[in-house]
Amino acid sequence: MSETTALAGRFKRGLWLSLLNTLLSRLGTFVLGIVLARLLVPEEFGLYATALVVLTLLFTFSDLGAATAVVRRPGDVRAMLPTAWTVSVVGSTIAFLVCAVSAPWLASALGSPHATDIVRFLAINVLLDGFAAVPAGMLTRELAQARRLVADLSGSVLNLALTATLAFLGYGAWALVIGHVSGTALVVVLLLVLSKQWPRFGFVKEHFLEVGAYGLSVIASSLLLMLAQSVPQMVTASALGVTALGFFYLANNVANWPVSIVSGTMERVALAMFSRSRDHGADLDRAAGGVIGLVGVAVLPGGIALALLAHPIVEVVYGARWEPAAAVLVGLAVAAIGRVFVDLAMHLLLAVGVPLSSALIQLSWLAALVPATIVAAQVWGLPGIGWAQAAVSLFVAVPVHVWGLRRAGVHVSSLVRGMVPSLLSAAVTGGGLILVRAFSPSPLLSVAVGGTLTAAVVAIGWFRYRHTLDEALAVAG
Repeated sequence: MSETTALAGRFKRGLWLSLLNTLLSRLGTFVLGIVLARLLVPEEFGLYATALVVLTLLFTFSDLGAATAVVRRPGDVRAMLPTAWTVSVVGSTIAFLVCAVSAPWLASALGSPHATDIVRFLAINVLLDGFAAVPAGMLTRELAQARRLVADLSGSVLNLALTATLAFLGYGAWALVIGHVSGTALVVVLLLVLSKQWPRFGFVKEHFLEVGAYGLSVIASSLLLMLAQSVPQMVTASALGVTALGFFYLANNVANWPVSIVSGTMERVALAMFSRSRDHGADLDRAAGGVIGLVGVAVLPGGIALALLAHPIVEVVYGARWEPAAAVLVGLAVAAIGRVFVDLAMHLLLAVGVPLSSALIQLSWLAALVPATIVAAQVWGLPGIGWAQAAVSLFVAVPVHVWGLRRAGVHVSSLVRGMVPSLLSAAVTGGGLILVRAFSPSPLLSVAVGGTLTAAVVAIGWFRYRHTLDEALAVAG
């Protein structure tokens, strides 16, 4: 068996285990979201969302790129691990302390001064992340998704159970925060045990420069990506208030259903797969086309379904009081489609060794997103924020990432060929759902029939083109 064939087998196993991991986690989150929507008011969701924006930004700096450097480094990585541990733990500690001191200013800047203590408590996750970077990076590097599944699923179960219990007891937004931190703590402990990577601190200048030089570029790219994802929440909170942020938070969670399943699955394996594919001489053009094609078969129909069924979904699943979330969900569902392909493009750029190019591309995206979101919020309110994300995602982010891939040596024609099955699936889904909405007498029937149609299209598309990835990875360069 050739090395590239073995690589394809390892990636395929890792992909399915990662998919199972993501599906189980998202299913629990989905059920919990329904329960919390009945127990909490939009303002309480808004307070939690404010803290989550801060946390998302801090995570960019928490390990200073150490985890990505561990995954991507060719050859034996063991000698670099003590330095990676030092960088990740020191970085996360600094990020946590900065948040603890600046929490009042950060909460006020986001329009939620009452969220100060929540921001501080949730920032504990950043400190914990510093101890997860190396063990998680090693499991990802080895495509050991079975062990990653055990850790992530255990943390999700604790998070969901504790959050639901505390919400029922009347803890409000604190239920979400305490559950989140507790779940993360359990995941970190299990990652340490399952990876057998215990903290070993050290400092070697050569390794520090290697982690630092690569990590800074990765941080720049990741920070810009995080800012691009956080800008709409920041604008919503500051321009429209914390209650509007609660509606946005729920709509954004719904918009991310298909995206989080696919993107969460690929995130755990994409960088390792592209890097190993490069190291083993596989054809990156075909690998990229195969991965993007299969991802598109799931993401395009799912995103279109959420956009066309936004109003009946919110009404049936969450209740009439959350109806304002449906208006913003339409645009966010379209934007989420573009974001999946942007995430994959970034992993591919990192794998081929051009992280700086990725950062510059993210900067152009952010430069367009900020003014578009602010203007849309002022003119069209909450729905305008959703459509601003969609417009910038499709007409700025996707094109500039395609341009970046072309400059990195990945041919656009390979990506287009890989996307043909996805476009066909999207056309079938869109046409069918328009008919469903036109003739369905009730929101519940629209959701039931539309969901069944979308699931069938995704299943048929995945089954029909499932061999594309194997063929792409098995071709030696």
